[in-house]
Amino acid sequence: MDVLTPLMEYIPSTINIFYSLITVVIAVLVNKFIFHGLINRIARKAGVEEQYVKPLKHMASVLVYIVAFFAILRIFGVHGSLTGLLAGAGIAGIVIGFALQDVLSGVVSGIILFITRPFKIGDWVEIEGTEGIVKDLTLQRTRILTLDGEDVTLPNSKVNNSSIMNKTHHPESRIDVGIGVDYDTDMEKAIGICEEILEENEYVLDGRPKKTLVQEFGGSSINLILRFWIDRKDIRDKGTNLGQLKSDIRNEIVDRFRERDIEIPFPHMEIIKKD
Repeated sequence: MDVLTPLMEYIPSTINIFYSLITVVIAVLVNKFIFHGLINRIARKAGVEEQYVKPLKHMASVLVYIVAFFAILRIFGVHGSLTGLLAGAGIAGIVIGFALQDVLSGVVSGIILFITRPFKIGDWVEIEGTEGIVKDLTLQRTRILTLDGEDVTLPNSKVNNSSIMNKTHHPESRIDVGIGVDYDTDMEKAIGICEEILEENEYVLDGRPKKTLVQEFGGSSINLILRFWIDRKDIRDKGTNLGQLKSDIRNEIVDRFRERDIEIPFPHMEIIKKD
């Protein structure tokens, strides 16, 4: 019995376990039905999108469970050393802060994005060369589904420091497609074929200018550029993408040039030997 007595002092009593369970249950209920419910009501009245509500709920949950954690510590009688525990936590927080500064930078950047709202889920954006539809936005990362069907995740620290082009706000874009023809080509004929293709393409906007211009004199070809406008939303809704549209136009140019005996030259070099 003398051996068991010291051990019994360290075994939590049944009542403390019971109070701890009650504290956890209360924390879960307060978090779910009070904090989350309050945030949802405020968000609905303010017209805030769900993507901005999720991080607020997450932060509220963290706060509630931290309070519950310290309440459980008091139940088990460690409140006397709570000051030392907080001091130790402060020192540990500094160390962890240095170790996780990139993560914290991402979180701060995420908060800035939630406040400034340069885009929302479902928007068509281009960020540092990555173009596609925003599928998810968290405190740390932005997930984009590219036009080629790739799932790309960008850290918010990079997103916040990059130029952001929200193409949903201005769905019409000017597109350039280049093609080269031989120097012996009848230019009026080649330009006419290109403009025929633009007139017939269902994705090229009729209300916008569409032209075929001589861009430059290359080393082996005269380079033309087809310049036209499209509606990105219309393209997306019809199940295609910009890359496929450009490919279709290039293929059509190749086919019609072949039909009408217009040559698309390959790079070559002519060597002239002088005696």
